[in-house]
Amino acid sequence: MKHLSLAIIGDIHGFWTSVDTEYFSKSEYDAVLFTGDLGTYSTESTFRVAQEISKIRKPCYLVPGNHDTTSLFQLLAEILHLPSFLTWPSLPWHLRRYSRFRKELGNIRICEYSLHREIAGLAILGARPLSMGFRMNFLPFLRKKFSVSSVADSVRRLDSLGKEAAEAGTDVLVLAHNGPAGLGSRASDIWGCDFRKEEGDFGDADLATFLENAVSCRRAPNVVIAGHMHHHTKRSVLFRIWKVRKSGILFINAARVPRIFRDAEGVSWHHHVRLTRKDGVWDAEAVYLRKGVEEVFPLPKLLEREKTSVQEGD
Repeated sequence: MKHLSLAIIGDIHGFWTSVDTEYFSKSEYDAVLFTGDLGTYSTESTFRVAQEISKIRKPCYLVPGNHDTTSLFQLLAEILHLPSFLTWPSLPWHLRRYSRFRKELGNIRICEYSLHREIAGLAILGARPLSMGFRMNFLPFLRKKFSVSSVADSVRRLDSLGKEAAEAGTDVLVLAHNGPAGLGSRASDIWGCDFRKEEGDFGDADLATFLENAVSCRRAPNVVIAGHMHHHTKRSVLFRIWKVRKSGILFINAARVPRIFRDAEGVSWHHHVRLTRKDGVWDAEAVYLRKGVEEVFPLPKLLEREKTSVQEGD
């Protein structure tokens, strides 16, 4: 089986420079994968980052996040759990922003309820776009674009794609914005909630059900990649677990936010995750570029703790 090396970029939230564009363009990665949330609360910031990453001279894949194409009003409506009929009037503007978003991304492949087989020996399955975690989000958009109105609808779409991917006889990688439920309810767990006193599991139910179905049918994906729940939790000094193995699946949360930052000595670092397949085995490691150059050893203690915040299971 061919050796593969993929770069995973977690939620960008505006933290992208020409240093990143050149590094990934000149790298030996076979492809670059993005978990979404390119901008902040401004759609213009999203479009700016989309323009920049479209310049990468490598195959790129992206699943849209909840900050991509949505308005501040829509985000607040989801946070407050307002009825979806209140956001229906904003759908035409949402669709216009979505159209421009796709245009700014150029040749980047959009992964949303879709299957991509351009990489030899690998099928990339795009999960539900625009997820904010815990519940179904932006239903007017999902109904209009994908005929998805419920968790059950979403599971059916994912099951169909999973079956098609399994029939191709290749390894399968799921690219989502938020990860599945069922991997822990502590603030420090891979998709645990860190902004509520009671903590809790903030993973997606539809993705979790799809994975349960896939495991029971012996066609589980090899890797599930997502972001959304940021690595640095709001619980003081807790570090989020960003890599987990369970039921034969490698789960990765790549959302180190901010992904460009300075250490205590003022040195600039750029974060991404390196995903590799070697001799049929998938694994991942956190990579820190020091001033745009491959990681330098020894890493600062804080970064070493981040890098090793993983949970190895079966």
